[in-house]
Amino acid sequence: MKNIQRALMTGVSYMLPFIVVAGLTIAGTGILTTYFGLDTDVIVKLNGFAWTVMGFIPPIFGAYVSYAIADKAGIAPGFIGGYIAANPILENTAASGFLGGLIAGIIAGFLVQWIKKLPFPEIIASLKSTLIIPVVASLVIYFMMAYPVGIVVGELNNLIIDGLLSLAGNTSTAFILGAILSAMCAFDMGGPLGKIALTFVFAVWADPSGLGFMANAAVFPGIMVPAIATGLASLIAPKKFTESERKNAPGAIVTGLVGITEATLPYAFRDPLHVIVPNIIGSAIGGALMMGLSISTTGVSGIIGIPAADKPLMFVVCIVVGVVVSTTLQVIFKKEASDAETTEDDVDFEMSF
Repeated sequence: MKNIQRALMTGVSYMLPFIVVAGLTIAGTGILTTYFGLDTDVIVKLNGFAWTVMGFIPPIFGAYVSYAIADKAGIAPGFIGGYIAANPILENTAASGFLGGLIAGIIAGFLVQWIKKLPFPEIIASLKSTLIIPVVASLVIYFMMAYPVGIVVGELNNLIIDGLLSLAGNTSTAFILGAILSAMCAFDMGGPLGKIALTFVFAVWADPSGLGFMANAAVFPGIMVPAIATGLASLIAPKKFTESERKNAPGAIVTGLVGITEATLPYAFRDPLHVIVPNIIGSAIGGALMMGLSISTTGVSGIIGIPAADKPLMFVVCIVVGVVVSTTLQVIFKKEASDAETTEDDVDFEMSF
């Protein structure tokens, strides 16, 4: 299970640059068209290019999930499996998208690992890694992804999307969905739980219903609120924070604005209860409002999400509400700190800008 978790994190890490390129390009062309009326052929083609890059995501994800399990030999079969997940071979079968890419990567990785362990005659042993493994594994993955996996997982993917759409379409359940996604990101500040929430966002990113862009907006409070709120709290109530924390406050606020949650970590390490819990509550409220109000954005990092949002003002309001709630709770419930509490760990996490 740990191998699969590590493979998932690796796949997300390698896939993220493609998400950033596609997301920022889609956001940029959308802003130019919406706010400046630039609907030229170049803008249209650039937007189309961005959606083409978005189509790379399942194969890239599958390739690097497989790579994390089986090293370089797993890249080709994982990529092929992920491509078939996004572009089903059989007629009348649904694309299994991100979920199919994950399954393709796992199957390809373990299949390559198994083939590596098989004994080969010495005369063809030198061809094992360059010819036999990639060809055999890729052919096996082709048939598995085209038929049993493609048919079953494609339908399962559709059921999941439909279920999430029904949640997002109902105001009460949309609030809950948004709160959960945002709270997950705030809980471990860039850790595995937040990665799972982002993985869900990536899984539905390209759905034509627009669900992916709503889910994307819902995680913004969980990414931005913790660092901004904690930095502000240390400025508003300086006696409740150490000298090191007060010094790092401006940097924490700036990193929160650009969508880097990890700046909250040194604060959370010293007083986890009074930092993490308020951040979860504030982020959950912000995320609930985002999803409940059906706000969407194609932006992929911090304040870049604002101009790309379909309701920019309400997007900002949701972030501000989350920050106000979290900051207020920290100011009220944190106890006074002594600078003697500053440890070597605080120094290790200092950030300079």
